[in-house]
Amino acid sequence: MTTNTENTLALLPLEPGLLLKRIADGGHSGEFLADAFLSAYRTDKPFPHSLGELIKLDAEGFRLFHQVLHIRHVRPRLSDDALYEIEQQIQAIVAGGAL
Repeated sequence: MTTNTENTLALLPLEPGLLLKRIADGGHSGEFLADAFLSAYRTDKPFPHSLGELIKLDAEGFRLFHQVLHIRHVRPRLSDDALYEIEQQIQAIVAGGAL
C-alpha cells in the first residue's frame, strides 16, 4: 500500500537565474524553456511544442521545465511583479536573437 507522500509530486521553486542562463544559451532547450515560461505566465499564449520534445532536454532542462509548470503553485510563490520581470528578460533575450 502506498501513502499520499509517495504519490505526491514535489513542487520545485523556480530558479530564475538558471532559467534565464539556459534560455540565453540558446539551442533547442533555450527555445523550449522560453516558450514554456511565456505560455505558463501568459495563459493566452499557446505552447508551440510537442511534449515529446522533453526527451531532448537534459536533466537540468527537464527540472527547469518542471519548475516552470509550477510557477503559480509553489510556496512561497514569486510575486506577479517578479514573474513579469522574468517574462520581460526572456522576451529581450528572444528579441536579441540569442535563440
